Amino acid sequence: MSELASPIVSSDLKQLAADVLAGAMKAGATDAEAVVYEGDEFSALVRLGQVETLKESGSRAVGLRVFIGQRTASTSSSDFSTESIERLVDGAITLAKITSEDPFAGLPETSAFGKIDGNLHLYFEDVNELPPAERIEMARRCEAAAMVYDTRIQNSGGGDFDTATSHKILMNSRGVVGE
Repeated sequence: MSELASPIVSSDLKQLAADVLAGAMKAGATDAEAVVYEGDEFSALVRLGQVETLKESGSRAVGLRVFIGQRTASTSSSDFSTESIERLVDGAITLAKITSEDPFAGLPETSAFGKIDGNLHLYFEDVNELPPAERIEMARRCEAAAMVYDTRIQNSGGGDFDTATSHKILMNSRGVVGE
């Protein structure tokens, strides 16, 4: 399927979703839907004043659902390279061709998708700008405040600081783009 535009290593999630959809449609899908995701996660657990667990990770994925008439298949990958995207599309098309027809398979009409305008206040940059040492110290202070509340408290399950961010794009061949 090597008709994809350029190598897909960009973090431009909308362009990646558009490229995946274009590849699926060119390969024979009658309808398709792509979901592209990137995210970061931080977690610190402080127990009895000491860092017990610390996790910082990132993840990304691309998923594709294709329809060939009433046949459907889905594939996904965490590899955004051109070769992997080609395998993702080829795999979805190949699987869809061999699945049984489902009379209920298909994307909803474009008018059935809702939309919420405006800032939903779901993201706060100030939390994600905190350096890891400050995040750990906040967990430490949280646990310490509980420990000094009453002298009978001699042990703790710990204080923790967790944050996660993600950016997800959903795009389909009927012109729907959500973010």
